Formats: sequence, structure tokens, C-alpha cells
Amino acid sequence: MRVKKELRDIYMATEAPPELGAAVDGAHGRARASRERARRRARIFARTTAPLAAACAVFILLLNTVPTFAAAMQELPVVGGLCRVLTIDSYHREDGASVVDVQLPAIDAGENGWTEEVNELIRQTVDAEVADSEQRAREYYEAYTATGGDPEEYIPMRVRVDYEVYCAEEGVLSFAVIKTESSASVYSSFHYYNYDPRSGGVLTPEDLLGADWRQRAGEAVERGLAALPEDERAMLWDDADIGAAIESSSSFYVDGEGRVVLVFDKYTLGAGALGRLEFPLG
Repeated sequence: MRVKKELRDIYMATEAPPELGAAVDGAHGRARASRERARRRARIFARTTAPLAAACAVFILLLNTVPTFAAAMQELPVVGGLCRVLTIDSYHREDGASVVDVQLPAIDAGENGWTEEVNELIRQTVDAEVADSEQRAREYYEAYTATGGDPEEYIPMRVRVDYEVYCAEEGVLSFAVIKTESSASVYSSFHYYNYDPRSGGVLTPEDLLGADWRQRAGEAVERGLAALPEDERAMLWDDADIGAAIESSSSFYVDGEGRVVLVFDKYTLGAGALGRLEFPLG
């Protein structure tokens, strides 16, 4: 501390050279001139870039709020990869019986022309699923009101359609369209789509795993069932035929690690409380 104090005293006692005042004044002058030039450049920059910034803000707003605009932007070569799934339409509608929210997906494969038929199939599937749910909701509503229920107290069925992309690589595009109904209970349906994005060919487990895929699937299912908690294993059907279930089930997807995941609907291998069972074939 004494050394620091002595150095400070020496510094304070040192007289400034006569030239320092002029140098400081010159530096101040140059700094003022520099700041003025910077302010002029900033004003010019602001006038020049403000319209661009506004346009960029509008672009981002449209991209995040207007699905059709986002879809159009996704089609540009500089955006996205070889093949992707995107939202091309979304809508909300409701009446006394149901509340419906839909995110309609479509495949974009650039200049590859194979997606048109698949996208039409997806649209028809979504339309059919929504129509089915709305019909069921109307039947529930009519039964409720016919037995004296107050329409004002009726809780509408909520119907949601969305999608989930599991894998979008050069050789595999795998995703599902998912519908969920929520009323007294919750029910979901899954439609899986697995394609080779280069050709548009539908992928099968055999394409991805080879001719012995059934054996590998059987072993994976056996391991998965054995790993279930004891209370869940108690809900499995005693006479469940795993081989037959694999043969008859065409539901699968490819996860982010490139593994084929077999999916069995409720009641296929056990009680409904087990839900859907999934088994990765690692």
C-alpha cells in the first residue's frame, strides 16, 4: 500500500508539459469532428436502412402468422433442405357441439413431382377425420339435449389435428398426422407416413431393416414387454400373439436416431389402459 501511495504522490506532483494543453484541445476538436461525422453517417444509415428494417419486420411477421406465406417461403431453394413437412393451412371452427383446430401439413420436395398425390391423400385423410369427429360430437350433443340436458351447460368436444415430424434425412422422411378428441375421455388416431424423399417411394420395415426384420421385431417386442413395470405386464393379454400382431400391424415411424419404431394400437397386446405401445428396433 505504501508503494502505491508513493507512486500516486509522484504522479500528482508531476507538472504537465506545456504542449499537453494544445494536444488535448486538438484531440477534443478532432473527437468533436469525428462524432459529428459519425452522427451524419448514422442519420444517412437510418434513412437508408429503415425501409429495409420495416420490410424485414413485415416479412418475419408474415412468416410467423400466415401459414400460406410461410409455405410459399419454404418452397424457395435457399430455405430448408431436400425434403420437409410444413403447414399449408390452419383453421379454427366451433359450434355448440365441437371446437375444431387443424394444422394441415404437406410435403415439400422442391422440384420433385411425387408429392402432389401424397399431399392430396393427407388432405383427404384430415378432412375425413375431422368430419368423423364432428359427426360424433353432434350425436353426443343431440343425445344430451334430447334427455333434458341444458345446451348452455354442454361442454363441446375438442378436436385437434396436428402433425409430428420424426425424421427428415436424405433417404428417409417419416412423420405422422395426429388427431386428438377430448370430451368425457381422450382418444387419438395416428396416420404414419414414411417415404424415400428422393423417389417418393413408400418405405417399409423390410426396406429399412432387411428380410429378417420380423425376427428382429419379435425380439425387440419381447424385450420391451419384459421391461414393462410389473403392474403393466399384468395387463397384457395372456394369449397375445406377438408374431401375428407384428404381421398385421403396419404402423411404424423412423425416429431421429434412424431407428425403426413399431407402434401397436391400444388393445392389440393388452388392456386399453396400456395405451399405444412402441418398440424401437435398435
